[in-house]
Amino acid sequence: MDARDSSASSSTAANRDGTSSTEDDAVLSIVTTLAKDAALHFQSGKFSECVEVLNQLLHKKQDDPKVLHNIAIAEYFRRGCSDPKSLLEELYNVKKQSEYLARASVEQTEAAGSQGNKGVLGSKGSSMVPNPFSAVSGAGIIYMDEFDTSVAMLNIAVIWFHLHEYAKALSILEPLYQNIGPIDETTALHICLLFLDVGLTCHEASKCAVSFNAIKVISCFHS
Repeated sequence: MDARDSSASSSTAANRDGTSSTEDDAVLSIVTTLAKDAALHFQSGKFSECVEVLNQLLHKKQDDPKVLHNIAIAEYFRRGCSDPKSLLEELYNVKKQSEYLARASVEQTEAAGSQGNKGVLGSKGSSMVPNPFSAVSGAGIIYMDEFDTSVAMLNIAVIWFHLHEYAKALSILEPLYQNIGPIDETTALHICLLFLDVGLTCHEASKCAVSFNAIKVISCFHS
């Protein structure tokens, strides 16, 4: 291929990349608008409208665990909160979906990292191999943000609490509490508050003290 062919090819690739970027931006804008509309409908108590918008969002983000989670919650309120057991089942399914996608994401990153390392080995020798865990560690951070199950698990614990299944609620809350560090502050605060409610209901003084101290720490960060 001569220089002219190379230039034309580069120009075509650049145009294609530019078009792709524009399309991605347009999709992102639509997704953001739909998510905001759904949140406004939910906060206004317009649960049917919320479900309708979330289903539109699901067409843009197929099998997205966060969207599926929000549909389950909105449907539950639309039906008058009449079937908590059904919601439990849906939330457990969302959790499984998140975990499946997380594993797939990590495996894909590991495979890509392995191929990259082989390429370096072939051309530079073993002394030039980068840390093989660096790509996986980076993917782990993304995976926690994208596939985090803490909100779904918190809502599962809330349902068990309202069903007076305190031992089941506690079995969900304790591992969440023990790994509360990576969880965002708002969700972490709700976990601690529910943990405190369960402790008070079950007359577990030690759990009350621990959760109360955690609430104070999180509140300090918020203030």
